[in-house]
Formats: sequence, structure tokens, C-alpha cells
Amino acid sequence: MILVTGATGRLGTQVVRVLRSIGLDVRCLVRKGSEYFWLNDTGAAYFFGDLRDQASVERAMNGVRHVIAAHGVRVERTGNDHRAVNAGGSATLFAAARSRGVEHVVYISCAAVEADDDVPALSSKRAAETALASSGLSYTVLRPGLFVQNFADLARRVETNGNVFLPGSPRTSVSPIHTRDLALMALASLELPALKNATVRVGGPESMTIQEAFSRMCQVNGLPAAHWPLPPSGLRALAAVARPLGRRWSNHARALAVLYSHSSAVDGASMATTFGIPLTPYDDAARTAFVERHQSEDPTAREEKVVHRQFTATIYEPGVIKWDDLPSGPPPRRD
Repeated sequence: MILVTGATGRLGTQVVRVLRSIGLDVRCLVRKGSEYFWLNDTGAAYFFGDLRDQASVERAMNGVRHVIAAHGVRVERTGNDHRAVNAGGSATLFAAARSRGVEHVVYISCAAVEADDDVPALSSKRAAETALASSGLSYTVLRPGLFVQNFADLARRVETNGNVFLPGSPRTSVSPIHTRDLALMALASLELPALKNATVRVGGPESMTIQEAFSRMCQVNGLPAAHWPLPPSGLRALAAVARPLGRRWSNHARALAVLYSHSSAVDGASMATTFGIPLTPYDDAARTAFVERHQSEDPTAREEKVVHRQFTATIYEPGVIKWDDLPSGPPPRRD
């Protein structure tokens, strides 16, 4: 059994689908109220819990041999912040894995943790890496840079608004990776001896600048690369302006300033050799990422894939979670 955290996120969803595509047993740790039902077609099992709840994490670990930790916080909310989830929640997860005899843990971190910058999104991931390395577990830490999907997001804003702010330093060198390729790397990391107790920077097959990645994303999808520059200094200024409103957007702007200015280029050929998988060429990945939409944007998919309360989601250790505590889906169709 492989436990996947962050399973409902952009990366975690790909991890679950890759694992299930080859018939592996997968258990998704999902929070009450999360949109886990978009994974229902994969046949993955669910355990309702929260990384901030030690008891639920320990129960979720029952019978687990491997863990792929793909969790993270994109934009903070009250009680769901970087330190509570990335740092504290990760430490809880790794301690539970050690106590249950888990054989190997793959933690997906971020290349920008290498930057000497006290940004919560990054310092919390560094803390998670430290907790894993000192846990006594067999582990692999993967440090990807920017995803191809990050540039697809920017291109969609061009499609909608005719222009977009391009964050960071345009000449920063990156190797954008499609999340499915990263999911395949995580799968390979479960068994490769060379990656045991290793921290590896990973990326896609091609290195380019931030500007080039954005321009090519727009070009292959028939859009003008129309943008306004938003350099790190501008992002830090926005963070300072947003600080009186709370840490949420301030921390987000500070993270973007580092993520889009930190060089994360890798040798694409060595990536394919190390992990034994073919990596998706950037232009192909750009086309795929641009047309991909989360199923919540499909007006029919919600009715087709949602787990309604009249169906049974898989719950481990019956009696631990009451029926009334299960997250409820939307009401069934009435037509």
C-alpha cells in the first residue's frame, strides 16, 4: 500500500493517477470537505484525516509500505499555513511512518529551498526535509523547479485578459517539468537504490529562461506573449503593501519573488538516465498543460464523478469516523 498526501492537489492528482495506472494499491489522505471525488475514477482508496491531526495520520499509516508526500500550501488560510502543514504536518507524517515501519518515503520539496531567504513557503519545506533526513527512515527528496503548468496558468490569463504580469527575473534559467513526469520520478524513487537517502534537484528535459518558457507556451498555443514584467523587487513591494491585510497574500508574493528568480535548471539527459523514464519535450508538455482543466471546471464531470452520500467511500478502521462526519457532495440531480 502506498499512502499519498496532497492527493487532491495539482501534483498529487498526477501521482495517484500514475500509481493507479499500473495497478498499485493507493490510499489518499484527504481532508474532510476536500474535493477528493475527482479521483474516484482511479479506484484509489481514501482515508479522511489531516496532517495537523496526529491521531488520524497514525491511523492512515496502517498497513502502508511506502509514502509519497506531495502535500503543500499554495495560498495560506487561517490554521492551514506553511508552518503548520509543510513543517509541522510533515514532521507528524514522518514520525508516524517511522513508528509503523514504512519502508521508504518520497518527499517532493522545491528547488528554491536552496535560496537563502526566510520565506515561509520555503523555510517550512527545508524544515520538512530536515525532519525526514533525521527520522531514520529510508527516503528520497525531490526538488523540482517550476512546473510547465505554471506557465500554462500565465498563458490562460493572456487568453482571458489579453495580457499578464510575468513574475520574477526573465533571464532566470529553469527546466520546467510536467507534473506527470514528476509523478513518474516519484514512482521510480520508491525502488532506485541510487536515490536512497538522497536529495535530488529534478526538472524537465530542456533548460531555458523564464521569458523563453512563457513565450514558447504562448506560441505553441496560438497566443501572443503579451505581458508586463513584475520583477522580484516589485513582488517584494507588493508583499510589503499586503502585509497589513494579513500574511496570506504577503507570503504568497514573497514566495513568487524567489520561485521565479531562483535558477533551477538541470541536465535533462541526466534526468532521463537517473530515473529511467522518457521526459516530455517542453512544447508537447506545453500543449497538454494548456488544454488540461481541472474536472471541477467541467459542468458534467461533477455529477458523473462525485461521491454522493448515498455511495460508500472507503474508510479504514470502521467506527473511527462516523457517517455524519463524512464530507457531503452536491445534491443529486433532480431531472
